[in-house]
Amino acid sequence: MNLTATYTEPTNRIKQRILKDGNLSNMACCCSNWSEFVVEINEWGIDTLGGVEFDSLDEFQIQTLDLFIQAENGYIREEV
Repeated sequence: MNLTATYTEPTNRIKQRILKDGNLSNMACCCSNWSEFVVEINEWGIDTLGGVEFDSLDEFQIQTLDLFIQAENGYIREEV
């Protein structure tokens, strides 16, 4: 994913926002699906990422984000 591009699709805007923020990215590595990720960041008072409200997502978009979070799960990032 290109972190400098401007995306219009809601799922891509959310993914880009997660990848740009170290805290969100680290949380994505600890969660097994989108629902678990949302619960965790709701504790921080976050219910919108990339200008997209979580409750506006349809089932297909949630499935897409599930796959993204699953791909990030357990991913170990090394500082460069």
